[in-house]
Amino acid sequence: MEKLATLPTESYTVGQPFTEGATCAPNGDVFFVDQNSSKILRWSVADHKLSVFMHPSGYANGMSFDAHGNLIACADERNELWSISITETETIPYPKKVNPDVGERPTGATITLPKHTVILEGHYDGKPLNGPNDVWIQPDGSIFFTDFFWPREWWTPGRGEEQDMQTVYYLSPDRKTLTRAIPEFLSTKGQPARPNGIVGTPDGKTLYVADLGGRETWSFAVQPDGSLTDKKLVCSFGSDGMTLDNQGNLYLSVYGRTPGVTVVNVKSGQQIGFIPVPEAPANMCFGGPNHDTLYITARTGFYSIPTNVKGANKVK
Repeated sequence: MEKLATLPTESYTVGQPFTEGATCAPNGDVFFVDQNSSKILRWSVADHKLSVFMHPSGYANGMSFDAHGNLIACADERNELWSISITETETIPYPKKVNPDVGERPTGATITLPKHTVILEGHYDGKPLNGPNDVWIQPDGSIFFTDFFWPREWWTPGRGEEQDMQTVYYLSPDRKTLTRAIPEFLSTKGQPARPNGIVGTPDGKTLYVADLGGRETWSFAVQPDGSLTDKKLVCSFGSDGMTLDNQGNLYLSVYGRTPGVTVVNVKSGQQIGFIPVPEAPANMCFGGPNHDTLYITARTGFYSIPTNVKGANKVK
């Protein structure tokens, strides 16, 4: 295990830095967020350096690359999904904050940022979503994301939970139709789930979803219309974020007395490994030129460890 970076506490950081949303670019670089500072960061595998890719970033959380090399991010501040270019920029008025009492104060000037497009404004059935949290892109360009209610200081004051459940949503390939992929998501105890981490298989046929509240992870069969069927319990671990290797093993950020990443065989549901991490991990992804290094976001830190497997999913 190597600690690659410790994120600084800035004057505008809400509390302490919180690293999340790790995902791998086509060239092997790793992008992740310091959500509490509204930053997206980029780790260059070529020169072993960390840089700020986008700030402010709409308090981005979970992220994933699509087949065109665009970064899809859950922009938590305004309850949106963004498509962000990693090659183009735009000069825009400094984004007006939803809660001006939190974070940086807009100056009224312009700012140059990576070019981004809002592909989903955060409403379903006429009501605000709970808060898009983590996202997965299917091979056909459709999008699954978890809608997890966790109040944030940067939200509009008084914003509450208006949806009648926390579940997984499906955005069609043309990004025009939003549906609930799971009409009712319950734990084995019959309690409403709190879906968080999400990852799919390269063939687009299976989706794994973690119920962080119920401390369980489930597999679903993906149907052509985006609905999720054939619900099966994979293991009795929940997870904030997760990834998948090329042998079909899940990597889960499991909280406990000893922080680390738990590795689970999806066929047996058994834990087959544990990777200790100095700080409690939130998310992870495989990256690097050969896709055989596990990168881990853990509170204020960013870590890596070489592996003898490769990530299952790689953007080409």
